[in-house]
Amino acid sequence: MDLHQLVKSHESYVVERRREFHMHPELSLQEEWTSGRIAEELGAMGIPYEIVGRRNVVGVIEGGKPGKSLAIRADFDALPIEEETDVPYKSQIPGCMHACGHDAHAAMLLGTGKALLEIKDQLAGRVYLCFQIAEEAGQGADEIVEYLQGKGGVDQAIGIHVLGDLNPGTLELVPGARLSGAEIFYIDVKGVGGHGSRPDLTVDPIKATVDCYQRLITIPVNHHSMFDTCVVSPCAIKSGDRFNIIPETGHIEGTIRYYKYGDGQRVLEKIRQTCEGVCASHGCTVEVTSAVAAKFPLINDPAATEAGRQIAQEMGLELVDGRDPSAASDNFAEFLAAFPGFYANLGCHSTRPGTSGNHHNPTFDVDESALPLGTEFFVRYAASFLGE
Repeated sequence: MDLHQLVKSHESYVVERRREFHMHPELSLQEEWTSGRIAEELGAMGIPYEIVGRRNVVGVIEGGKPGKSLAIRADFDALPIEEETDVPYKSQIPGCMHACGHDAHAAMLLGTGKALLEIKDQLAGRVYLCFQIAEEAGQGADEIVEYLQGKGGVDQAIGIHVLGDLNPGTLELVPGARLSGAEIFYIDVKGVGGHGSRPDLTVDPIKATVDCYQRLITIPVNHHSMFDTCVVSPCAIKSGDRFNIIPETGHIEGTIRYYKYGDGQRVLEKIRQTCEGVCASHGCTVEVTSAVAAKFPLINDPAATEAGRQIAQEMGLELVDGRDPSAASDNFAEFLAAFPGFYANLGCHSTRPGTSGNHHNPTFDVDESALPLGTEFFVRYAASFLGE
């Protein structure tokens, strides 16, 4: 079957679903209507599905013969932004809009399911259509990964993010680390406060806090491999409230961005060691705590990436190479930490008057000519990967 024509026959469906989702955005962990609509569409197609965790939806297409398994993921949460575009499908929800393209992701995956259903007898294996909640809040992915692992795992997991600074017809798909993992650190220094006229009778936490700050920013250069990029950014520092009172405490918080599995914890331990040594030298005590912002860096598997690049070239897409990895994060990284696969960026820059390709911006929009390209890429990849 001509896969291009197959996807073309469903193009209007994909565009309609994208516009419907765009008009009815829902914030992370509040995606009740969107989850329900996705389930309704899968049910209407005859694709069996399960609600996984908190409103994730996973549909399953069984091929005509046994074989490998492939997971394709699309997120569908929106952002707390008041839309400023003047498009006919403008958000109808005050203070909420799809300002990152997740509406396009969900629509393309529904279109993929519709097309794959027509050729399922030609597939040797199984496709999981994974619709994920709450990516913007760093949630949802773990629930689907756990579900897939409970099904015996998948041989590959793939995904696409539309990218507003690339033109339609382009695809960025590069092996290796492409998005960062991220840890948040909190440093609480404890001294002994007192009168500003007698610092000799206090244990000043300000001096220790400032000294910690100065040492932290040298960690990537002095204590981390020059071949493994990381960024330590202490972005908030606070101590004291009045001109003549030496305070009791000091506080620093910031982030670690990294591109190699395990580096977040390695750098966090170096922060802890550094602060304990510095504070001890000042006579202070310190507690270093942390929280996960992005559990893993996103690392594309080389073999899967090469297979994806070949599909893109067969479609006539322009491959975009040479761009640096992004310091942003996406928890599709949790899929790629569990299964080999890749995450690609699909050009969708909008030139419609009054719109832009600036993600997380009130004027964000996508050029809808990108939608059938993303859908066709998924369909072609699944057909190739699950070919006999």
